[in-house]
Amino acid sequence: MLVFSPKSYGLFAFVVFITLTSCHTKQDMLPNSGGKPGEVIVVIEKNVWNSTVGEQLKKTLMVDYPALPQDEPTFLLYPIPFANFNDIFQANRNIIKVTFNPNSDSMFYRIGRNRWAKPQLIIELVAKNIQQMTELIEKEGNNIKELMLIEERSRLMKVYEKFREKTLILPLKKFNIDMIIPKGYRLNIDTTQFIWISAETPYMSQGLFIYSIPYIDTSQFQTHVLITVRDSVLKRYIPGPLDGTYMTTEHLYPFVEKRFALNNRFTSEIRGLWKIENDFMGGPFVLLATVHNNQMIITEGYVYAPKDDKKNYVWQIEAILYSIKNI
Repeated sequence: MLVFSPKSYGLFAFVVFITLTSCHTKQDMLPNSGGKPGEVIVVIEKNVWNSTVGEQLKKTLMVDYPALPQDEPTFLLYPIPFANFNDIFQANRNIIKVTFNPNSDSMFYRIGRNRWAKPQLIIELVAKNIQQMTELIEKEGNNIKELMLIEERSRLMKVYEKFREKTLILPLKKFNIDMIIPKGYRLNIDTTQFIWISAETPYMSQGLFIYSIPYIDTSQFQTHVLITVRDSVLKRYIPGPLDGTYMTTEHLYPFVEKRFALNNRFTSEIRGLWKIENDFMGGPFVLLATVHNNQMIITEGYVYAPKDDKKNYVWQIEAILYSIKNI
């Protein structure tokens, strides 16, 4: 039977305290990760990058992000040989390592976080040879892409939570929802069933619309129905810069649709382009529709940045929209 004396117990507690404190301190002492949103360091030998493995990585992860007015890749990949994978590259926010195990027929990927910096996502792809590695990426590439998108969105949410604009919490309560909206956004319109919130600079505008309609049946989730509602609401509330101008949807551009569960509620997502009727302004939008308390709650965000790429601005909007919670 093992018995602790008061003296030995004190020593044991001290060792446990030091061990836990060391682990905690090590995590806290990690440097902040580098790189811009969407940048990925791919640790891969040159001959592998130039093979079907590199082709499949580019095909999957550098595909154009949906519903933008100009082509923009989802992720930017930067191949680095293992010998050059030094401290500078190890501190990047997103890392993919392509490794081979010639003694095994297994092919898989594993996920790590915050090894060299924080916040950091590390995905290691493991396969026997180039053929199997290509098959692995072809099979799991979309899952990996989605994982990386969720990670980028989560990082933004955590930043927005720290710098939340608390004056916008109350206006959302009329819809029985909450969203994490960062400082810099202000309330433009606040009516019983419609809210317009935006962040404005001389060169760029990001905005949010929140509105509701009575929920009748599932047919209201159809894309053409939601877009008809959208056009009607925005024509009423969002005028353009000149008489006879107003915000509407660009119907000549195909919509990108997605249905999924967000916070355990069925959600319809529509991406497309908006425009100002009888004017030349326009840009991308993302719309989410769900049902709460017999009301269809529609939240959407838009971007206007005529001189800039739009993807990162859309990601910022998505981080706000995806933070929605029912209250």
